Amino acid sequence: MLLSTQKRLKIQEIVRRISLDEEVSLKERIYVEKYAKHSTTISFWLKKANSIRRHGRESEDSINGLIQSLGIDGLERENHFNPNKDDISDWFGGSPDWIKRS
Repeated sequence: MLLSTQKRLKIQEIVRRISLDEEVSLKERIYVEKYAKHSTTISFWLKKANSIRRHGRESEDSINGLIQSLGIDGLERENHFNPNKDDISDWFGGSPDWIKRS
């Protein structure tokens, strides 16, 4: 999906405000979600912003920092993989395409 520079900058500004837990209107949130459904890059930006909003920016030297920088769910305890209950392919289902192909 190709975006104009204006749209990309608008989306990045909204995502930045989400990461800082600043006010974002419902209309803006819907706007970003619409593009996130069709763009893995925008989806990644949004996941990372939500992680930073919830947990703060994690140290890049930690495993949590790595998880956050990759935009992978996993900082919340309920998202941790449990081999006794979870199927590994289902658990990676929400991951970026490059991880699913691995």
